[in-house]
Amino acid sequence: MLEESSLLFDGLLVGILAGIIGIIYRIMITYSERVIHFFESGIYQSSFYILYLAMFLIVVGFLSAFMVKKEPYSSGSGIPQVAAEVTGRINTNPFKVLFYKIFGGFFAALGGLSLGREGPSIQLGAMSGKAISKLLRRDSIKENYLVTCGASAGLSVAFNAPIAGVMFSIEEIHKNVSKKLIVSCFSAAVVADIISQYIFGFDAIFQFPDIKNLEITNYFWVAILGVCLGIFGTFYNIIMKICFSFYNKLNLNMLFRPQVAMFCSFILFLSFPIVLGSGHSLVEKLNYTSYGILFLLVLYLIKMLFSLISFTSGVAGGIFLPILVQGAILGALFSNVIDNSTNITIYIIIAMAGYLTAVVRSPLTSIILIFEMTQKLSYFLPLAICCLFAYYTANMLGTKPVYEYLLENLLKKEKIKFDGETEIELEMTIDVENKLVNKKIMDVDWGNNVFIVSIERNGKNIIPKGSTVIKPKDKLIIHITKDEADAFLEKFG
Repeated sequence: MLEESSLLFDGLLVGILAGIIGIIYRIMITYSERVIHFFESGIYQSSFYILYLAMFLIVVGFLSAFMVKKEPYSSGSGIPQVAAEVTGRINTNPFKVLFYKIFGGFFAALGGLSLGREGPSIQLGAMSGKAISKLLRRDSIKENYLVTCGASAGLSVAFNAPIAGVMFSIEEIHKNVSKKLIVSCFSAAVVADIISQYIFGFDAIFQFPDIKNLEITNYFWVAILGVCLGIFGTFYNIIMKICFSFYNKLNLNMLFRPQVAMFCSFILFLSFPIVLGSGHSLVEKLNYTSYGILFLLVLYLIKMLFSLISFTSGVAGGIFLPILVQGAILGALFSNVIDNSTNITIYIIIAMAGYLTAVVRSPLTSIILIFEMTQKLSYFLPLAICCLFAYYTANMLGTKPVYEYLLENLLKKEKIKFDGETEIELEMTIDVENKLVNKKIMDVDWGNNVFIVSIERNGKNIIPKGSTVIKPKDKLIIHITKDEADAFLEKFG
């Protein structure tokens, strides 16, 4: 109980620090969007703005590249780096990553690149957790908890979505569930959300009008939408691999690599500025503006390609929000095709969750995130149906979830090998049918590198001994090396 209270307190500290840093980053990204609008309007007033824009993009391109050059683990969304950190594959300097991630993401956003703030916010939160752990001198297991709960706080402050923050950290980062993990993550996420709402207010991230219930006769079309989103999500993951391959063939120094994306940004400033930036305002515009089918299809393709060219350039920035925007475009396109945009709002919302599910393969996070970002709860069933069909279709088509692919890419690029010595903590509750019931600890072949730390029985903690008999409803706290965990879970459930 004391350990849980300690983690709760640590989680609150992490939430405060992650919330403050996340707010600073969010304000900086919001300012970058104003700069984009300034150049967007200026180039139609004077041709001199075109020259200014070209020079500006070259400068911010070099600055964003310089940040990554100084701290390579600040590149990209940061989510694969956090996953690698939790599993012991990398050991970063949290203070260094915090500095270079904030300014690297800011400079990339100033260039109009189609990147999101959520991935960097998750990494900033995770590094806040690691910084707190270092300052409080916590052990490696507690540090992993604080890194994970910092990631929860990061997503919470980015999207005002504390529950989705907790779910994402469990589904994508820690991948193990325990009461202590949930308590620490939830405390951090809630505190970060309170701080965020104090600064930014209580309004939903996406503002939509009241949504009427979708007739059950339309559920067939919802399932079809899910299948389509599964196909498009797979297409997205394939194009990402092609973009990475393209940059690798160019074999540019990191200082020059982002200039490819900045050149694309320059062209789009002059020809198709609607796809610049993360695209947050575009989601609501889709609901109020009537676009044709061909335009929506072109809009999706250009937004998707520009987002991936921006992301695979290696600068600091995420893909979460651009994925949601692309899903919204596909939802508007689908509604335009099947019902002449009669139910466009609900199809936009459903498609955002379904497309995110297809790309990331985290259906629970996707559903909860959309609920929290829209603050509307009246469409759970069609949302769940769409996400399930999108998940199934994407899995059947055989591409890996995007963050799993990015983690493998990171490990391959950095030539990182896991030494298998990092400990994790598992909680195992013994049910009445478990084969461990009524056995002494000394009589069980637990495997290598397994340590039974404590047993919780009837609300009391028991120090385990070799002669201790395991009883039904016992909760075993187990420390185990990461490489032994899968075999242990397969053996004992």
